[in-house]
Amino acid sequence: MSWGFHLNKLTVEIDTFDTLIGLRKPLYISDKASINVAVDLIGEWAKACIYLGKWAKSQYKKDTRRITFLVLPSREIATAFISLGALISSIGSYKDGLSWTKFSTLDSGVEIYWKRVESGDLFIGKVVGVELIASEPAIKLEITKSRKTKDVGSIILIPEAQFNKFQFSTEKPASAQREVVMNASIAFMEHLLGDVSPAWAKSDGQDLLLVTKMNQFKSSIDCLLVGAGDQCGRPIEFESLLGFEKLGDGRHSKMKISHSKGDLDSSAELVILDGPSAFSIKEHIPLKNDLLIIFDSLEFSENELEFVNELELVAETIDFSYGPSHAIVEKFPVGFEISSYSFLR
Repeated sequence: MSWGFHLNKLTVEIDTFDTLIGLRKPLYISDKASINVAVDLIGEWAKACIYLGKWAKSQYKKDTRRITFLVLPSREIATAFISLGALISSIGSYKDGLSWTKFSTLDSGVEIYWKRVESGDLFIGKVVGVELIASEPAIKLEITKSRKTKDVGSIILIPEAQFNKFQFSTEKPASAQREVVMNASIAFMEHLLGDVSPAWAKSDGQDLLLVTKMNQFKSSIDCLLVGAGDQCGRPIEFESLLGFEKLGDGRHSKMKISHSKGDLDSSAELVILDGPSAFSIKEHIPLKNDLLIIFDSLEFSENELEFVNELELVAETIDFSYGPSHAIVEKFPVGFEISSYSFLR
């Protein structure tokens, strides 16, 4: 079996996976009730998985689609580390929330949630359309739910000059309990990575969709604790750190999870297909999503190899098997087989 690793060239010297990922503190993981810093430091294989997730998420381009294959000795737990890497990439590239440009192009009928910044009042409504106020466009909203019953059914106009007086989202705000978990997760990320925007976890939109056997995935990380640097005395559950919710349930999260027969329509730029059952529905993933496909070595068969061979015929690939990129390839543990392809969407 012939594999190639195709990465964009890097302009910096490669030291360690810690540098590539952007880790400011050592990362630990344990299945015990507490973390022992003497034995629970994550291995290079886990760091390699985190890096691959970060790299795959960072490769997104509007006009080209990237499909990456990853074959590992075992998928168990590895997919969770890869997912963590994708979220780390999203944190690093985050730009504040729902912009006026995006807000002003929402279709009529789209449900929207908003908060008045000054008073904290919460509203639910729907987009009615666009009207001009003194030749300036304003978004017309109908309030469908409010703390004040008299507001329900009211129509309001939001011109661009008033936009920053509100916080808008197309996703249901997190519950108070969920917000506690989100705050703990972003605090952990800030300690691990350094400068992190607290607004990322609560921002609009999805960053990652994982298609997998959901119960099996949850079981693989059940009871796992992660710690960072000198705060290992206050570890966080791995599941809470990822903060995933089921796609289509209406709950806010940056990472969504689904199964091969579930909802697959996500706004996330990257979709991870975890294992053969997820791979079998690859044709149902829209072209707008990049794909990262994960197998273990015993699962990869002639069917998958045939698909790879088809990609090699149509994909635009550049071999960076020299220079800094070659230095990255050499750092991967034995048993990692990687191939990546890009082509016009």
